[in-house]
Parts: sequence; structure tokens; C-alpha cells
Amino acid sequence: MKKTKQTILLSFKALTSFCVAYVLAFIGQELISYNSFSFVFIVLSIASGFFYLMKPYKFKGVLMLNLILVGLAFLMRFYIIVAYNAPV
Repeated sequence: MKKTKQTILLSFKALTSFCVAYVLAFIGQELISYNSFSFVFIVLSIASGFFYLMKPYKFKGVLMLNLILVGLAFLMRFYIIVAYNAPV
């Protein structure tokens, strides 16, 4: 049972780090317009760095981090919606 919990936590951390890395690399690609090889390299480098930073986190810590990141994503979405609908 302990091995199953460790595997689930490891996969949860990997999924979180790759999602964050993909979003950050996509933002960078839109800003700088680099090619697909650079995109993959940046995704892998950010994901590995973020995965290393999440090493001491347990399941509750990763879950709280995900909730904070989802909240920030909603705030950014609301900001973009308001910014584009505001009269100039």
C-alpha cells in the first residue's frame, strides 16, 4: 500500500510540473516565437526544475499548490476578459 501511495504522489507531482511547464513554455512561445525544438527543451527544463522544487512536498502540499495555481489561472482569465472588454 505504501508503494502505491508513493507512485500516485510521484505521478501527481510529475503531472503538476509538466502542466506548469507547458503553460509557461506556451506563454514564452507566444512572446518570443521560438521553434518546436526549443519549446520541447523549455518544457522539459522547466518541468525538471519544478519537479525538483516539489521534492519535499507531500500529497497535501501538492494539492494546495494545485489549488493556488488554478486560482491564479482564474484570476488571469478574469483579468484578460476585463482588459479586452474595457472601453478604450
